[in-house]
Amino acid sequence: MANTFIFNPTKKYKNNSKSQRQLKVGEELRHLISNALIRENFYDEYIKNNNITITEVNMSPDLKNAKIYIMPLGGKNKIDVLNSLNKVTGRLKKIISTNISLRQTPKLLFQIDETFEYAQNIHNILEKIKN
Repeated sequence: MANTFIFNPTKKYKNNSKSQRQLKVGEELRHLISNALIRENFYDEYIKNNNITITEVNMSPDLKNAKIYIMPLGGKNKIDVLNSLNKVTGRLKKIISTNISLRQTPKLLFQIDETFEYAQNIHNILEKIKN
């Protein structure tokens, strides 16, 4: 039986593991942003009237970009809350820059966290199989 494994040295493999520095900075950003959303007034009705959960902050390897995954409580007004948060990134960057010691304040990009819906779909599928 012949070995079917073909080695391709030109293929690049992505390393999805995060460094300790990325994880620490991401967690610190998560705390700073959540505290800013609670304490600061952004003069936006969607930010003011919705409880927003920041589930995760993914930092790029060079710490210049941050993807912030959010979900409004109950999943209501997701798109409106997302648009409002992306509008106030400048003010959030200013708040962050005064409270964290980095060479460069990361660019913030808010995204909706889809893991809750994904988990619910898996749960529904398992319930159908069970019954």
